[in-house]
Amino acid sequence: MLDVQAIRKDFPTITNDNVYLDSVASSLTPVSVIDEMTEYYYKYRANVHRGSYDLSMQASERYENAIGKIAKFVNANPSEIVITGNTTHSINEIALTLDFNEGDEVVLSSLEHSSNMVPWIRLQKKIGIKVRFYNPGKTGIFNINEFEKLLNERTRLVSLTYVSNVLGSIVPVEQIGRICKEKGILFLVDAAQAAPHLKLDVKKIECDFMAFSGHKMLGPTGIGVLYIKQEHADSMMPAFLGGGTINTSECHCESLDTCNIDACTFSDLPYKWQAGTPPIAETIGLGKAVDYLNEIGLDYIAKHDTELMEIALNGLKEIPGIDIYGPLEPEQRNSIISFNIENLSPTEVGRILNEEFNISVRAGDHCAVNYFKDVQGPEQPPGNVRASFYLYNTVEEVQRFLSAVKSISELARV
Repeated sequence: MLDVQAIRKDFPTITNDNVYLDSVASSLTPVSVIDEMTEYYYKYRANVHRGSYDLSMQASERYENAIGKIAKFVNANPSEIVITGNTTHSINEIALTLDFNEGDEVVLSSLEHSSNMVPWIRLQKKIGIKVRFYNPGKTGIFNINEFEKLLNERTRLVSLTYVSNVLGSIVPVEQIGRICKEKGILFLVDAAQAAPHLKLDVKKIECDFMAFSGHKMLGPTGIGVLYIKQEHADSMMPAFLGGGTINTSECHCESLDTCNIDACTFSDLPYKWQAGTPPIAETIGLGKAVDYLNEIGLDYIAKHDTELMEIALNGLKEIPGIDIYGPLEPEQRNSIISFNIENLSPTEVGRILNEEFNISVRAGDHCAVNYFKDVQGPEQPPGNVRASFYLYNTVEEVQRFLSAVKSISELARV
């Protein structure tokens, strides 16, 4: 079991007055991560890979050390890790990099965040690819046999979330990865909601690309991670070029007038994919966040989060007027729970929880408008109320949340 009270002392944002249940949107950050980033700015603030002087070499060493930690976190090689701004940036980079032809198909699910939908919809308009959706329904549970029927000889890419940011339902990515590999289809995994809670292994999943964000896993904002399988990282031309992606000393352009991309020599991996100065402090901070998660243990974190979610799920089932979204079995979902109360709009419920009970949740469509268009009627306000649990939340906070929801439900039925 986790020593939650000791863990809570590491997070300066936590107070006894407020209950923070929005870690699915952005987790809190421990002092050790903040201190690690502050040390960079105080003691060795310099650019990486740009100088032979002490400050630059120290910054480069700490930066590369962090990349190594992040790579190990997903069982990848450091050469396969590209630092981006966030998950959205990572997915867009792949969408802009892959060479699609008219008629190519990309398969998504109705659970996807807009970040894993709009980049492909743009290509549908711009190039003429076809975007197809698998619909797992209100529960978000995948039927592998039905999903596989969507795949055909025109399917170029499957791009799916690992854990739904609306429901917490877990997508069987390892099974889908095997299917994609057998059929020669590229597979991208949006692991933004999985990285904070589950052990990630790009080799077991057999994905070609994986994206996740630092700020959801105790790290800083402004940093994302893009895993690119080595063979693709070697063969593909990045969407973003310049500022370190090109080895200028090895380029063979005889003059400016004859300069072309074929005469350019790309830098070694992963720098080929790292255009411009990376978020150095943030990368170092994310490396420290990985240390923090590893020291506590993701298995323990997942068990703790699941226990809290199960208490909340069972408690919500007993409150009249509650409509729960997602799987009703705890083992089929992660740390997220979403619901509506009677005919109250989700934004109104979120406001009451904040103003009357000091409980922070997220209310709305959670950037997953396709899901709500499918499961809700036009007369219902789109979206729901979403609560999420993480390593610093307690059983007492869950009980406080359930008591507040019960009070709101009783008022709605008066």
